[in-house]
Amino acid sequence: MEKDGENKRLHLKMIEDVISRMGSNSFLIKGWSITAIGGLITLYVAKVKYSWSYNLLWIALGICLMFWISDAYYLQKERQYRKLYDLVRNKKEEDIDFSMHIPKTSESIFCCMCRPIFIFSYVPILLVLLIILYIDKP
Repeated sequence: MEKDGENKRLHLKMIEDVISRMGSNSFLIKGWSITAIGGLITLYVAKVKYSWSYNLLWIALGICLMFWISDAYYLQKERQYRKLYDLVRNKKEEDIDFSMHIPKTSESIFCCMCRPIFIFSYVPILLVLLIILYIDKP
């Protein structure tokens, strides 16, 4: 048993690394969603005279929902790892077992989807797509 808390520091560092990766994944998802949806809308505008172009808006809508759910999933996991971090932080040095099993939480992916960061980033895109779909229906 180490008295200086080295095991605890190492375990907390492992958890911090996972939390950091979750944040990076979320950032990448937002970037890819803007790129994919923006590209589809641009292609739609460029090819609006073709009958198939309207389907691009439906694809963009599906992609928006897919990325929104993926982003919420990573937020949910990040929050679970933050809870694990707090549990390990409060453990005694001799109780450190380097377990990375995240505690279950009652927060669903839907609850995560309703967080302000998602409401202000995905809902406006979703609304714009729905408005364009409604206005420009064939």
